Amino acid sequence: MQQNDVPVVPIVLAIFAIVGFVLLIGMIGLIGYLISRAAKRRSYDTARGRQMEEAAAQLGLNFHAQAELAALPFFAGFELFEGYPLKLENLMTGRSVGGDVAIFDLVYRNVGAGGSGTTTSRQTMAAIVSSELRLPTFYVRPEGAIETALNAVSAVDIDFEERPDFSRKFMLYGSDEAAIRKLFDGQKFDFFEKNAALSAAGSGNVVL
Repeated sequence: MQQNDVPVVPIVLAIFAIVGFVLLIGMIGLIGYLISRAAKRRSYDTARGRQMEEAAAQLGLNFHAQAELAALPFFAGFELFEGYPLKLENLMTGRSVGGDVAIFDLVYRNVGAGGSGTTTSRQTMAAIVSSELRLPTFYVRPEGAIETALNAVSAVDIDFEERPDFSRKFMLYGSDEAAIRKLFDGQKFDFFEKNAALSAAGSGNVVL
């Protein structure tokens, strides 16, 4: 009885070909998913737009689906960590008791480390402009890795010994520390400690 030799090489090559084909298809699918996701993030969300428009009508505010940053002149006076501001979406404007109000989604672009790429993100913001406000320039935001690194370099964080929870959860900074310390009281500490995901900024007659 003669034993037949198994053609090993063609089988191995076939396996490599199949695996390579599967990997290629997977890479194409992944690239397509990332492109579609990026395009979706860059495009206007019409479903959210309808919800915001309905909310504006209920609040008696004017609504603009998209607007340039110049629509809110005060906005340029604030520093933002959130990349490069591009435009406003779902802008609601009007008057309320004591001043003008604006609610909007800020569209901004982040650049990856070493210029590895960009992502488009959105952050919902609200602003009040009132002649009754006389605020020092301040920023308060949840304290994460970026804020910790910034404070390690420049030591800008204003802490309060009597409110360790607030000081641990938030980075508070601005140009006039004495005025900021005078501004923040127990009621404001309580508010931020209960809303640990919020950020705020103020300057002059604007709070954001």
